[in-house]
Amino acid sequence: MLKTFFEENRIQYLENESLKKHTTFKVGGEAKFIALPSCCEQVAVLLRFLKENNIKYYILGKGSNVIFRDEGFDGVIIKTANLQKIEYIDETTVYAGAGVQLSTLCKNLQENSLKGLEFCYGIPGNVGGGLFMNAGAYGGEICNAVCEVEYIDENFELKKLPVQNCDFGYRHSVFQGKNWFITGCTFKLEKGNKEEILGFMEDIMQRRITKQPLDKPSAGSSFKRPVGYFAAALIEECGLKGCSVGGAQVSEKHSGFIVNTGDATCKDIVALAEHVEKVVFEKTGVAIEKEMIIV
Repeated sequence: MLKTFFEENRIQYLENESLKKHTTFKVGGEAKFIALPSCCEQVAVLLRFLKENNIKYYILGKGSNVIFRDEGFDGVIIKTANLQKIEYIDETTVYAGAGVQLSTLCKNLQENSLKGLEFCYGIPGNVGGGLFMNAGAYGGEICNAVCEVEYIDENFELKKLPVQNCDFGYRHSVFQGKNWFITGCTFKLEKGNKEEILGFMEDIMQRRITKQPLDKPSAGSSFKRPVGYFAAALIEECGLKGCSVGGAQVSEKHSGFIVNTGDATCKDIVALAEHVEKVVFEKTGVAIEKEMIIV
């Protein structure tokens, strides 16, 4: 039934696909189907079909903040990778599809002398995931450049939500509590000097390379920043740097990262993260929380 639907609606799909190929942590079992719609119309038709037929689904961007369980996902993963449109509405207003990688968008803006999102350079996610989690780094947050977010609501209608109604906060947006599908976003940027913007982006990338374990699979920073503290400092203070469970390890380069040393399972990662949370709370009284989403 699903294969026929995909083919009739010209929606690209993968069957019995390893989820290791679709997340930056490189763990997880197989997905029964991965659908890759290429426009808002395909997204709406697909969502309606899945709901009407009571088929389980999960919306996936770049997979940089998600890990899938070892038993896999018995349903449809809807991946935003084909929503790749970048359109200049005017000199400083730009629309980007949910599947556009943040680094790709940053480079495109830099080439057009626009600033406001350069802190996103090197974040391994895409626009949709960045909006969903209100991605941030080096003092910036994606919400600060948002004009309005385009999405498909629970009635399968294409809508636009102005930034003031998005309830953006630290690693939070209104989309986390809604059954909506982000399809793209209009950003408002500022004119800047192309070379200065590039210099800032290259500096950020160098800092990432120097301080973060980019040579090993991970989901980026594994824990949210507790108010008044830094998760990595607390973890290191508790002697947990290098601690491991199976193939999962608290990075020896940056203790805020859990990395896959080569053969980690989802079970290993979750067990290690929970161990870190427990030890940090017992030793410091500070509760830290996993940033990665477990599906």
